Amino acid sequence: MGKDIKTAVESATKTTQEQIDSLKEQLEALLSHRINPALLEAADKADHAVAHARELRDQHVKNVTTKVRAQPIAAVLISSLVGFVAGRLSK
Repeated sequence: MGKDIKTAVESATKTTQEQIDSLKEQLEALLSHRINPALLEAADKADHAVAHARELRDQHVKNVTTKVRAQPIAAVLISSLVGFVAGRLSK
């Protein structure tokens, strides 16, 4: 009877280990074939979005700089007015 229990435990242990190994292989395959490429694609899209945002920022800075240089007095008056209003609203 003791040998039967020992054999059953060893068999269950072996079966469990085989299932764990199988799941590990399936998980590794899933990671390498599906998850990692999806993460790389998402990272690539994020890089493109950041580059596009930088281009837009640079374009807006250039536009504002051009307008300020074209009308410096108006730019000073507008920025003073915005500063005054912001100061009044913050109190």
